[in-house]
Amino acid sequence: MNGQQRKNFWLYSLGRLVSLIGSGIQMIALPLYILDQTGSGTLMGVFSLLNMVPSLITAPFAGVLGDRMNRKKIMVNMDFLRGVIILFMAYSAYEGWMNITYLFTAQVFISIIDSVFAGSTGAMLPDLVPMDYLTKANSLNSSISSVSNIIGPILGGIIYGFGGIKLVFLINGISFALSAVSELFITYKPHFSGKTVITVKSTFSDIKEGLLFIKGKTGLKELFVFAMFSNFLLAPIFMIVFPYIMRQEIGFSSQQYGISESAFTVGILIGSVLIATVFSKITGKKSMSIGLIAESLIFFVISVLFFPQIVSGLGGASWTFFIILYINMMVIGLFNAFVNIPINTNLQKMTPANLRSRVFTVLALIAQGAVPIGAFIFGILLDLMEGYQLMLFSSVASALMVVVFLKVAPDETFDPKPIAEEA
Repeated sequence: MNGQQRKNFWLYSLGRLVSLIGSGIQMIALPLYILDQTGSGTLMGVFSLLNMVPSLITAPFAGVLGDRMNRKKIMVNMDFLRGVIILFMAYSAYEGWMNITYLFTAQVFISIIDSVFAGSTGAMLPDLVPMDYLTKANSLNSSISSVSNIIGPILGGIIYGFGGIKLVFLINGISFALSAVSELFITYKPHFSGKTVITVKSTFSDIKEGLLFIKGKTGLKELFVFAMFSNFLLAPIFMIVFPYIMRQEIGFSSQQYGISESAFTVGILIGSVLIATVFSKITGKKSMSIGLIAESLIFFVISVLFFPQIVSGLGGASWTFFIILYINMMVIGLFNAFVNIPINTNLQKMTPANLRSRVFTVLALIAQGAVPIGAFIFGILLDLMEGYQLMLFSSVASALMVVVFLKVAPDETFDPKPIAEEA
C-alpha cells in the first residue's frame, strides 16, 4: 500500500475501533438493564427482535444507497446521527424519563441507522486498499474490531455496575461522535453505479440486480442458506440464552458477565492474527471445515457445562467456573475467525465495486433473516424451560447441520473464482 492508502485504512479502522468500543459497552449493558428492570426472557427476545427486524427490512435499500451515494458521507452522517440519538438517551436517563418502552422505541431508529451505516462500510474497504492486500486488510481490520469488542464488553459490565445506564449512553454517544470526526479525514473516491436519481422503481430494480448476481454465483446460495439456519439456532443462544443463564440462573455479577462477553472476541483476535500469519495460504475449504467442526464440538461442551449438576460441582458463580467458560468461549471465537474471514475475503474479491453494497446487504438479509424469529422464540422458551436445555438442543442441531453442509456443498462455496478469472 502507498502512504495515502495506508492513511485511509487506519482512519477507517480507527473510526470503527472507537464506535465499536462504545457499542460494545451499550450492548452488554442493555440486556443487564432489561433483566434488572423486568427479569423477563421474553422481553429480552422482544428487544432482540426490535434490534434486528428494522435493520433487516431496510438492508436492501441501504445497499442501494451505498452503491448510488458517497459511502464516506454516509458513514460520517450515520455516526453523527447515532451519537446525537444516544446522547439524548443519556439525557433522558439522567432526567428519569427512561423506561422499557422508550428504550425499545429508540432502538428501532438506531437499528435503521445501523443498517444504512453497514450497507456502506461493509463495501468500502476494497475501495481503500489494493486487491492483493485485501486478505491482510480484512485480518487486520478483524483484529482491530476484536480489540474494541474485547474492551467494550469488559467496560460495559464495569460502567453499568458503577454508573448505571445513563453513563453507558453518555460514553457510547461520545464514541460515535469521535468516530465520525476521524472518518472525515478519509480521502475517498466514490464508486457510483452510474445512476444518480433514486426512485422507488430504480431502488427495486437495483435490489433485483443484486439478487440476480447472487443467483448466478455457484455455491453462494448454499452458503447463505446454511448461514440462515445456523444463525436461527446459534445467534439467539449468544444474544439471549447465554446472558440469561449467566445472570439469572447462575448468578454471575454484571462485571463477570461483561468480561465473559469479551472471550469470544479475544478468540477472534487470536484467530485473525493466525490467519494473517501462520495460515495465510490455507484454502477456504480447509479453513472453514476446521472452523465449523471445532466450533460445534466446543459449543456442545459449553452446553454440558451449564447442566445444574456440573454448575453446582464447579461452585456456581465461582471464578473457577468462570475461567473454564471463558476459555471455551475464547476457543469458539478463534475458530469462528477461520470461518468468517475466508467468506468475507472471497465475497469482496468476486463482487464488482458498483454492485458491492447491494450484494452484501442482500446476502446479510439472507444470512440474518431468521435471527429475529429465533430470538423471539428462544426468548419465550426461556420463560417456559431451563436455559441449559435450550443450549443442548441448539448445539446438537447445529452440529448436524455442519455435517450435512460440509458433505453436500460444492467446492465453489468455499473457494469461488475472483472476477478477473471469470472474465
